[in-house]
Amino acid sequence: MDEVEAERERLAAATRSAIRAVRVTEVDIEAMARARALLDEAAALLERETFAGPHSQLGFAMNRDGFNFDAPPVEYFPYSPIIGRCNPLSPPVELQIVDDVIDGVERKVVTGRVTLTEPYNGPPWNYTHGGVVALIFDELLGIATIVGAGGGFTGRLTVHYRKPTPILDELQLRGWVDRASGRKLIAKGEIRAGDTVTAEADGLFIQTGGALSGDG
Repeated sequence: MDEVEAERERLAAATRSAIRAVRVTEVDIEAMARARALLDEAAALLERETFAGPHSQLGFAMNRDGFNFDAPPVEYFPYSPIIGRCNPLSPPVELQIVDDVIDGVERKVVTGRVTLTEPYNGPPWNYTHGGVVALIFDELLGIATIVGAGGGFTGRLTVHYRKPTPILDELQLRGWVDRASGRKLIAKGEIRAGDTVTAEADGLFIQTGGALSGDG
């Protein structure tokens, strides 16, 4: 990683902290007005030079043959809204690839952890918004298809909400490819808070040509 990329990560981390602070602050109106002015100044500074696109999540873990499956997932997607350290909207979720046995079959499994903070809160209190849970599953299962079968695009995602998923507690994540049929990949995953499974998901992912397959 070069110094520019490292500074971009630090900038994203500082912005992430500011987002949480805006959510929970109880300072007086004068302090809020001063903070707003500083944020306006920061935005104006950063907007002096911008990239018009096209925009991509892809990082430096790509080569002519596709993904480097030995690289940590964050290196594929440094701008992901879920795992990207360069994206201030990401929690970020930390993921790694391990070998595990599921239903008697050895598989590449994506495991992870995250502690979601107050900006990800849903009703009624101290629980994660269900849409955020679904977003995490989409990324988790998508990366499972990359490392397990070469990757695909989301065709369907079904989330089963078993228990409320808390904020401010560490969550454990697992995702894997359950089976494949032609271009169709079926992936499964779960989120746990301690010993409790709070949500499970299964998704249909479709393999196509393009970046994920290394074609084009």
